[in-house]
Amino acid sequence: MAFFTWLLTMDGRLFNTVTRVWQNPFFDLIMPFLTRLGAGGLIWLFVAFALAVCGRGKGRKAAFLAMVALLLGWFFCDEVLKTLVARPRPFLHWTNVRILADKPLQYSFPSGHTTTSFAPATVLFRKSKGIGVAALILAALIGFSRIYVGVHYPSDVAGGVVLGSLIGWLVVRYEQVLDRVIIRGKRVLAHKR
Repeated sequence: MAFFTWLLTMDGRLFNTVTRVWQNPFFDLIMPFLTRLGAGGLIWLFVAFALAVCGRGKGRKAAFLAMVALLLGWFFCDEVLKTLVARPRPFLHWTNVRILADKPLQYSFPSGHTTTSFAPATVLFRKSKGIGVAALILAALIGFSRIYVGVHYPSDVAGGVVLGSLIGWLVVRYEQVLDRVIIRGKRVLAHKR
């Protein structure tokens, strides 16, 4: 219990460091932009679309798997874990939080933006190191932005990194299972016609 209390204290201190001590005009401009970029998986939908249109078979496959990972990330984060953990947002605990984004209505843990960024970014990294490194850097920046704009604790973002990365890894690990499900689905649809 003492460790958990210490962890929450450190989480709050780090949150205050990021939102107050690191406060500067450049971050005030770029962090809300990064937060909006990660909203609803918008940037990842764009990346997947670009891969599907410009890429050949491997690019299209990576785009498909990234979208599967994004959807699974959203489901397990927003529909399962947030409700189970029910952690209030930092601005509900700290009265003097400077907020640079819309106030989310859902619970705080884990960060949905971070989860739905790391899930597809991990898939892209496992499929193509070149694109994947850039995707992981962008995912990390989106995650950090959620702390800076005042809507997540650092542990919320860390939880999103772990959850998203795990989901991305599992999607690629069980890629053949997804292939078989799709092939069977196509056969069933063809048979019904």
